[in-house]
Amino acid sequence: SMELVQENLRHLHQVKEGVAVVAVVGKFHSGKSFLLNQLMGKQDGFGIGPTIKPQTMGIWMWGKPMSMQLPSGDPLSVIFLDTEGFAASNISESYDAKVFSVATLLSSYLIYNSVKIIDQSDIDYLELLARRTQLFALRSQLSRSHWMEEFNHDLLKFPPLLWVVQDFVQLTEDGETPQQWLHRIMGTSSREDGKHDISLLGIFEKVDCHTLFLPATKKTLLQDLSKAKEDELTEEYRAERDAMVSLLRNNLIPKEKNGQPITGPELAALLEILVKAANEGSLAEIPGRWELFIEELRIGAMEDCLTYYESDMNLLLSKHKDGVVNETELKEWHKNARDKAKQLITKLLLGLETASEEAMESMLKGTEEKFEMIWDINDKKIQLRCSEVQQKIEIDAEEALQKVTFPTKTNVLEEIQAEVKAKCLRSYNVEVGFLSDNTAFQRHLQRLETGLDYIFKAVTLKNNEAIEKKLKESIEIAIDHFLEASKNHNRIPRTTAVFNTVMEAASDGAKQVFESSSGFAREESLYRPYFGLLLERVKEKVEANRDVNLQLVENVCHSTVQELVGNFRHNTGPSKMVLPLNNTELESRLNKEKAVAFKNYVEIQAMFSDTSAYSEMRDLLSKELDKICKDRENENYKAYMKEVDAPLKTSLKLINLSEDKYDTEYSLYEYMKEVCLLNLDEGKAKHWQRTLKLTIVEKFIQESSELQRLLATRRGLYSSIKGFFQWLLSFIS
Repeated sequence: SMELVQENLRHLHQVKEGVAVVAVVGKFHSGKSFLLNQLMGKQDGFGIGPTIKPQTMGIWMWGKPMSMQLPSGDPLSVIFLDTEGFAASNISESYDAKVFSVATLLSSYLIYNSVKIIDQSDIDYLELLARRTQLFALRSQLSRSHWMEEFNHDLLKFPPLLWVVQDFVQLTEDGETPQQWLHRIMGTSSREDGKHDISLLGIFEKVDCHTLFLPATKKTLLQDLSKAKEDELTEEYRAERDAMVSLLRNNLIPKEKNGQPITGPELAALLEILVKAANEGSLAEIPGRWELFIEELRIGAMEDCLTYYESDMNLLLSKHKDGVVNETELKEWHKNARDKAKQLITKLLLGLETASEEAMESMLKGTEEKFEMIWDINDKKIQLRCSEVQQKIEIDAEEALQKVTFPTKTNVLEEIQAEVKAKCLRSYNVEVGFLSDNTAFQRHLQRLETGLDYIFKAVTLKNNEAIEKKLKESIEIAIDHFLEASKNHNRIPRTTAVFNTVMEAASDGAKQVFESSSGFAREESLYRPYFGLLLERVKEKVEANRDVNLQLVENVCHSTVQELVGNFRHNTGPSKMVLPLNNTELESRLNKEKAVAFKNYVEIQAMFSDTSAYSEMRDLLSKELDKICKDRENENYKAYMKEVDAPLKTSLKLINLSEDKYDTEYSLYEYMKEVCLLNLDEGKAKHWQRTLKLTIVEKFIQESSELQRLLATRRGLYSSIKGFFQWLLSFIS
């Protein structure tokens, strides 16, 4: 850790004017202390050692500030800081970083001292320290507890950088100035990865370069330059030194705070803050060059092993021509490649246990990620391959089944399908059997079997349709045979026995024709249903023929009925029966003629007596005869009415004369009958049967509109009640 010297802090507190700090940093034994003494114009200033042992430890401040005047006329106190050299033995990079960070952030002008040449390693190391100082400054800002008042960013700003090359005797290229030389080198990256844009030009406010010739040529003086007097220094050195002093005087400005130069007390406060922050570990977590080397070695080893693993896995993929790989083989190859990578990383980081463990962990994680990616891609290839093979085999199966001729026997088709399925499954195993441990293999195998089942069902359906078509054609052929065999060419009605014989023979013939034309379909399960369909069709045709035959029977019977009705009408007409006749005689003669008609019908159509048409026509004959009989009865009544027309007209006159004596419909109606009967007894009807006379009278009253009008005038509730009692009294009498 760094420790403040309180006495020096007290000296700083005594400086009231603006303060500028000039600090020199660089490798140990590079002439930093001698350079500061020359800048201060002192021969015996900071300690200079003739041995290899470093003289300066930590950060030394020259006790009394040098006074100078700014161009503005303001006084300025210049404080010179000498720092412990970098890369000394038993000194860590973290300590170098602490010294560099505190000196840089305190400085108004920072001088980096090197010898003979600008070395790329010096630039890299200075860049590393500068980056660490940036982080240190940031962390110091974040530690607000260190600041007594509001933080000011100007206090931690990087100063201008002056790179001094001592003992420089070479010539620059193409007449470059030292500054151009330095800037060119800084602009050329020496890093192999080229990923980091790190440059001192972007860190420091200004970067300049100054060269100094050899200060002396004698060995004794070079061993201890503190003994060299001004006139013993080389002329070139003095000239270049004076030019450097002039450069500093012209460019040196005090460190500022809020636009004002800071004073000694403020510089002391800043120093305390920076030292405290450095000691509290603000730099401890930033890796040193060794840690960075180990980290790069670890990363390089890990990346090399991952590359080896990838190349080994790619070898497997190339072996399979970037096609699918069996999962077991892929897992085994992965395990072997990973084990080889583990052995390789152990050898690469031999002796670096922590780095080896971290690299191993990262490498194994990387291999698992790579393997997972390879596995996923391979799995997709497996799925695609299995899917392609499945589809190809299904197409082959369809093409094989397209060669089958339809219709074919079901058992033969099943044998063909079984052979096709077996061949397809063999082909699938031949094509992708090496992937059988993958779920995609089983999944697409199941899909293949399902697909084949669908194909077989479609083919079976097509074959069944062809068989059905064959059976339907056989049915039509059989029906045509039946129709021809059962056809009634002369349209003569057949008796039931003859009809049944013909239909039975035609049906048997249709069955035989169906069986012979069906061919191999007789052995199919569809044969029985279609045979049943044939029987239904034959049955329908039989019934149709039966209806046709019944119609023929009906026509014959109807013709007979018409003939018999004609005979009956003639035999009961005026030429055979003179009206009027007594009802009994009329009824007797009509029944006699009816019996003759029925007898003749039975004799003529006896062969069809077991048919419905026979019975229907017999009923029709009965109705027609009854109708004629009714007509004859009406004709007979009209003949009677013609005989009694005069008496009934007389009765109508008598009724009109006396109708007002009867106040009920019943009494008036009875009166009308009585008058009519009395008048009939005065003429030809005197000896007629009373029932005949009553019938004539009642019909006369019904048909007479005049008498019906008189009866209508007597209708009503009162008339009905009174009439009822009149009827009751007459019934009792």
